[in-house]
Amino acid sequence: MPFQQLKESDGLIETQLPSHMQRIEFDKLQLSSVYDDKYVEGTILMKYPSHELGTGEKAFKMVLEESTTRQPMSNLSTINTFVFGKLVDDCEHTLKQGDKVVLSKFLVRKSASASKDGRHVLQLELSEETGATVFVYAKSMKEPTAAHNVNLPIIERSKIRMHDYTYIPLNKVKGGITVNVYGVVKFFKPPYHSKGTDFCSTVTIVDPSNARLNCVLFSGNVDLLPKIHKMGDVVRFHRIKIQEFNKELQAINAPGFSALTFDGTPGAPLKPRTTSKSYQFTSTDQRTVEELRKWASADPSIHKPTIRLSEVKPAEYFDLTCQLIAKAEVDRSAVLLKVWDGTQCPHPLWQVPVDASALEGDPADIHRLRTLAVDVLVYDNHIGAANLLKVGMYLTIHNLHAKLITPTTEKPSISLDPVPEMGFHLHGGTSYGRGITIMPADCSAVQQLKQSLESALSADQDSLGDLSLLDILNTSKRPSASEATSAARIERCQQESATVLTAHQHIRTTPIQEILDQSPPQKYRIRAKLVNYEPRALHQSVKLYCPKCCSLQEIPNDDDIDTVLQGLYSPGSAAVDPDVRSHDAAWYKTAMWEAEGERQRRITVHLVRTGEEQSVPEHSTILVEGMSLNDLYRLSERFGRVIPTSSRTKCLSLNDLSIPFLIEDRKWHYGCKNCSDPQPVNVLQSLSQSGTWESSAIAKVLGVQLLSYVFVMKFTFDDGSGSLDAFLWNEAEGFFGISAADIMIDDVLQGKLTRIMDTLCPSRTNPDNGPWLECCVKSYYAGDGSEQKTYYQIFDTVVAETEDI
Repeated sequence: MPFQQLKESDGLIETQLPSHMQRIEFDKLQLSSVYDDKYVEGTILMKYPSHELGTGEKAFKMVLEESTTRQPMSNLSTINTFVFGKLVDDCEHTLKQGDKVVLSKFLVRKSASASKDGRHVLQLELSEETGATVFVYAKSMKEPTAAHNVNLPIIERSKIRMHDYTYIPLNKVKGGITVNVYGVVKFFKPPYHSKGTDFCSTVTIVDPSNARLNCVLFSGNVDLLPKIHKMGDVVRFHRIKIQEFNKELQAINAPGFSALTFDGTPGAPLKPRTTSKSYQFTSTDQRTVEELRKWASADPSIHKPTIRLSEVKPAEYFDLTCQLIAKAEVDRSAVLLKVWDGTQCPHPLWQVPVDASALEGDPADIHRLRTLAVDVLVYDNHIGAANLLKVGMYLTIHNLHAKLITPTTEKPSISLDPVPEMGFHLHGGTSYGRGITIMPADCSAVQQLKQSLESALSADQDSLGDLSLLDILNTSKRPSASEATSAARIERCQQESATVLTAHQHIRTTPIQEILDQSPPQKYRIRAKLVNYEPRALHQSVKLYCPKCCSLQEIPNDDDIDTVLQGLYSPGSAAVDPDVRSHDAAWYKTAMWEAEGERQRRITVHLVRTGEEQSVPEHSTILVEGMSLNDLYRLSERFGRVIPTSSRTKCLSLNDLSIPFLIEDRKWHYGCKNCSDPQPVNVLQSLSQSGTWESSAIAKVLGVQLLSYVFVMKFTFDDGSGSLDAFLWNEAEGFFGISAADIMIDDVLQGKLTRIMDTLCPSRTNPDNGPWLECCVKSYYAGDGSEQKTYYQIFDTVVAETEDI
């Protein structure tokens, strides 16, 4: 019951209270939510008459003096206490000055008058909405007639007296009064730390009276502020004070403030998000909420369309409702959130460089959703909120910025310029409602999100994310030549074409002109002729690719390599230390050779010792310095592994990564300058003991990020309805059935590639002479923000086996 009487004959106060309750002294009070298991004890020093608020409900104030040995009337021994609503009817005529009272389930807020009256800086607030209870303890006390019903059960007393709240339309509010209002959220900022110790929430509400009201609400506890999730939510505010600010009316939370928030979606459950443990919600309130939902749903300025990742445009600011699948601290200034909403962004995505071990989240989920998840960088004042998030939570990130980022290093690109990548940023500050809201699993926005997530997971895994250029670059499994051959034989029975599909035979053939009229991302099956391809010099179609930083570069030509070698080993070069050149080491033997045809130049060769001395040069590993380009060619034909080195210091070291760091079985291996951390060559001693001399092992020990060989080509198709350029990228090895690395050293494979392209595109002047090609292509956007272009890429297609190829 909200009011109870304690009697002296029943013993001490502590023995008459619930056993779980503990006393808290005035100086221990803090800004907080309802104190469920605490109570305060004091004597009524002063009691003021009750008065009616602008809302029509009653309130009264009293001053409590704590019952302690502390000196009376100190600033911590007296505290202002406010009683609201139905509780006033129970206590107004019963409590008297001098009574000893015990209060429980109260709110603690800042006192607005502490600087004037010299009392406690905090104040207590009690109402039926907090479930507050007042216990009065007196030596001799007769129950007043006016309070004859105080010991009745609360349900019975509610039949005797029920307070009806009065709500004011927003066009009727005036300065200087305290009111109750209903409204629809037109704008809001999620709670944030103010300049002081409080949290602040800014809310703008509207109603059918065509008025609007800006509310600035403060609290020391974020849980006491309205729980607003999105524009269009319906709110009910009790006891807000109207004041004038900058010649406009503004609402602030008055003593006893409370709030209910409802999902603004028509038909959503009428389950309020509340700041109180108890509240009154009648059938009249229900009708009010439903009417406001209906009114607001017809106003597009309130219910703006939801933007999903598949609809995001460059330079756009938007609210994203999503699920968190991983997070990591990037540095002190930013936190990374990996999120998804079940749709795929059509733009190449910028990926935040962070070590996988730093990610908090299930590695299996991170890998499975890698093509659907986007990286969001959270900055400045939002870092605290981001650090509190748990993987799996549903979020709305407000005022998220979709920004195109041009790579600073050369990236794999289908055009002459680097392809801009889309990054997502939650900038600092609170402008435009910027912030993060944790969404409950039962709200309508999350229910819609869950449907999207479930649909994406149940869809064909192949369609989850093959439209992203970065995903294509990271694809590790390519069809082998034997798999492509098998698929070709099956497909050849179904169609006459110079190429066949390894999947997606169920997709209908789409005319090129129809494809050109549609927006990405899409997947198509085409039947057309190849009228042109680039580069025409086929050796230029092979590039070097770094799987770590996704950079793409040309293979160095002989002249460039020779120039670097001449600079390294020219007379007087600092790359040579005679003490190192002429001495054996524990793990290699050193020999000096005269360069062929050059008496004044010598080559230093260090033959690596292994567990079993290799008498066959083809199985040996040598470290060589002082060589020319011709020397490298001759040595790589004789020895199994050649590692060019220099003796700049007292130990051997690798050369500039502009030249190969390893030649193995005539294959020239290069390292990425951006991602490598070259180590002294002496670290190879560990391999001489283990006997593992594969290129990947050598690169790892030397701290070199190994570059791989890839095809990059552009095909121009024509089917009579239109012309389309499509790029053959990481799946090119499966398309041709040829390894990009092998083709650099094998004349037979080079001839095979030439014959394939001559068969697919026999004449640039007469395209009708060429065969029909069956291909799968997919579309996606790329651009610099000012102009977005559509590009196409070939996938799941291989060249058919014919006797001519």
